[in-house]
Amino acid sequence: MRTSFFYNKRNLYLLGLLIAFVVSLLEVMRGRHLNYLAFADSTLDFWRGISPYTLEWMQAHLRYFLYAPPFSVLFTPFAVLPGWLGPFVWNLFNYTLFFTAVFTLPDRFTHRQKCRIFLFTLPVLGQSLLSFQYNVPVAYLFVFAWSLLERGRGFWAVLLIMISGCTKIYGIFELALLVCYPRFWRNAGYALLLGAGLLALPLLKFDPAGLIDYYGKWIAILQVHQAASLFDSLFYAAPFSEWMLAHFRPLQIGSLGVLAVLFLASFRKWSTAAFRVQALGILMAWVILFSDSAEKNTYVVALTGYALWLQSRRGGEFRRLDKILQYSNLILLGLVPIDVICPTPVMQFITRTLWLHVYVFSFTWFRMVWLTFLRPVEEFPAAAEATPEAPRTVRPGDRLDIVCPCYNPAPGFIAQLHGSLAMLRARYPEQRLHLIVANDGSPRGFGPEEHAELLDTISDAEIVDIPHGGKGAAIRAGIARSTAPYTIYTDIDMPYAIGSTCEVIDRVFAGCDVVIAVRNRSYHSQLSLLRKLMSYGSKSLNRLFLDIPYTDTQGGLKGLSPRAREVMLRTRIDDFLFDTEFVVLSARDRRRFRIEEIGTTLRDGVVMSAMSGDVLLRELKNFFRIACHL
Repeated sequence: MRTSFFYNKRNLYLLGLLIAFVVSLLEVMRGRHLNYLAFADSTLDFWRGISPYTLEWMQAHLRYFLYAPPFSVLFTPFAVLPGWLGPFVWNLFNYTLFFTAVFTLPDRFTHRQKCRIFLFTLPVLGQSLLSFQYNVPVAYLFVFAWSLLERGRGFWAVLLIMISGCTKIYGIFELALLVCYPRFWRNAGYALLLGAGLLALPLLKFDPAGLIDYYGKWIAILQVHQAASLFDSLFYAAPFSEWMLAHFRPLQIGSLGVLAVLFLASFRKWSTAAFRVQALGILMAWVILFSDSAEKNTYVVALTGYALWLQSRRGGEFRRLDKILQYSNLILLGLVPIDVICPTPVMQFITRTLWLHVYVFSFTWFRMVWLTFLRPVEEFPAAAEATPEAPRTVRPGDRLDIVCPCYNPAPGFIAQLHGSLAMLRARYPEQRLHLIVANDGSPRGFGPEEHAELLDTISDAEIVDIPHGGKGAAIRAGIARSTAPYTIYTDIDMPYAIGSTCEVIDRVFAGCDVVIAVRNRSYHSQLSLLRKLMSYGSKSLNRLFLDIPYTDTQGGLKGLSPRAREVMLRTRIDDFLFDTEFVVLSARDRRRFRIEEIGTTLRDGVVMSAMSGDVLLRELKNFFRIACHL
């Protein structure tokens, strides 16, 4: 059964992209993209030596500029864009990174849970994009950094935390989570060094004395701003706002201290992945709810954390109260602030007379704290993937066909092919490895002489000749001729190290349906800059547009079971992206298929061929053929 519209990653990306583009267009056409203009002007003023941290600058731009000095340096690539282009690039860039952050969460979140997180946050995400705010980067930097910590990438996680914290203070609180991950002191050292480097970025324009004065003006404007405006955090909610604002700093620090005590008291739960997610969600909600300057669209940070917390609770199944709170927060924080949905007088009554949005989310947050720190936390349920069959062992007499496509092969390819095949057969003396060469209508390098030489050198080889159609067509022709229970395919020069090829063969013999060769750093080190960009670009497109957890689909070495071979024969792309089409079709049947990735290494001396611009454009067209037919 096909995935429904709202559980299709490509559909969700395009839906959100349309919303991001439309809200950007509407605001630019009406000249209401004032936050972007303030960001751009403050950046250009920075490079002119003009401070945006003055009352005069505020009066000219109708808003305070509250971001830390490093923000102006980091925003420069957007500020120098033409005025008609910059706002769109800013919003679409941030939208895409937010989407990517959600869909690159660790695999303990299922695909459906990631879709729910994105859909839940989409209304408030649209609000933040409508105002061209910086809150979207704050949200995705929180998520990216946590995902990197979970994957053991401490340096990159700390870098993102420090970028967030050194531009807008919210993100700095994520440093508290470092105490719970391995190599705390190393990560703390990263934080000090990276923080110092980021805070020193304005030295590109100012001398040290000027830099100190610049930071002093920033701190001063923060104090004026907090006292002069009305915001949407707990401290401003009537009827208690007068007392809470008078004591907001002790309340803020006290709430953080209570959280720290509860966290340390629950530290034994840290080994539970669900607890780590929920701690992150509570922290993301706290930085907004207990902020002294949160706006409605700032809740994109809090609701993202809340969505993570929800989806970690027994796989998204929770009590009736939790469902009521979920929909209440979606309505009050996601829909009510949108004036085309809720008339402005009604919105003002709900949010400024009753302060219902703040009180409901406050109750939600206290419930999050209660259930996470004071109640047992259950682990994520196992993802509902295929139940793997018991692995089998390689048996005497097992047969495997090796399919090698061939088009205009280099001189000496037969000797190279014979040597590689001999080494493989030496590894499997009791199994039958049979070679099938699929000649893709080569106009040179594989004529009658080469046919005869190949059959003389490898007597049991089989040659399949087809009119030139492309690598995909040749692979399908070779696989159609295969009669062995197991199959691998690889290039005619067998570019992978014998050990890597044997790992793929072993996994096929062990009962895997699809074995995907994943190229490691040594592979990319042998590529030209253009090929590297193409390889990384292919992975990014796969991650963004395709509903598959496998991003390296173009390795050129794969193992197939008989039923995976049937899937390969259903592919239709004749060029290089038949590989991606095959993986996408196979991944649809993950509940039935066993799919594994194997890290691989190229053998020494392999030189990767160049790829023309025409081929690149054709493959880009093929990619979107795949994406549009999911």
